[in-house]
Amino acid sequence: SSDYQSGGGFSDVAVDGNTDGNWNNGSVTATYQSSKDPWWTVDLENGYLIESIAVWNRNAYSERLADFVLTISRDGVDVYTYTHAGVLAGVGTANEIKLSQPVTGDKVKIQIFGEERILSLAEVQVFAFCGSEITPSPTSSPSIKPTALPTVSPTASPTAGPTASPTALPTV
Repeated sequence: SSDYQSGGGFSDVAVDGNTDGNWNNGSVTATYQSSKDPWWTVDLENGYLIESIAVWNRNAYSERLADFVLTISRDGVDVYTYTHAGVLAGVGTANEIKLSQPVTGDKVKIQIFGEERILSLAEVQVFAFCGSEITPSPTSSPSIKPTALPTVSPTASPTAGPTASPTALPTV
């Protein structure tokens, strides 16, 4: 996003953990007044299974977070969009946007539309399931090569001694 250069307003303060919506306390973002369709985004760096997002507005000029669109994307593709009509509740209130079902995303974007608009945020918090980075599914058939380390659980019917070559399929 574009930052307001006079007295702060930098985009990173929306993810500093401080929900204080008072501009003078240094934890509120702002874009330039001459911005067309201003936006703010956070890159999560990995895909997470997002279940909700909490947004805090500033305590003055709350209309700077009115009629916004929140978008979650994954690898550049939008996977979820929420449109908020009207002004978001003011300072001290976490406005939770709860997804009807979790989606995997790596970026969250908040945008307002129009000429000469200013976008301001006090804080944005993204809530995802712990360890939710999506990993590939396990293979449907095991490899023929043995692993370097023993398995955690023993086989149902162990052999009396080591075999000369690994078995083609594991025992159940």
